[in-house]
Amino acid sequence: MKPPICVICGKRFSPGTGDIIYFKETEEVKEWNKKMEREGKVGHPINAEWFCNEHLEQASKLRELPIQEAMEKLKLIYSLKEN
Repeated sequence: MKPPICVICGKRFSPGTGDIIYFKETEEVKEWNKKMEREGKVGHPINAEWFCNEHLEQASKLRELPIQEAMEKLKLIYSLKEN
């Protein structure tokens, strides 16, 4: 599992100041999970990312999307807000 560092801003945070969001489980994610289980491995889920409280609410709204699509939308949202 990756440490709790916000994927949007890079902020490291402690419990209660952010969370992990699991996005839609696609066929690719299901296959990855099966492979990891079959090989007895553990790792950071490929459909999950950490978000600080500042970005958590917006990310949570997109949890029904595949992670690639959600991340594209989040990057667009936050790059537009910064300008």
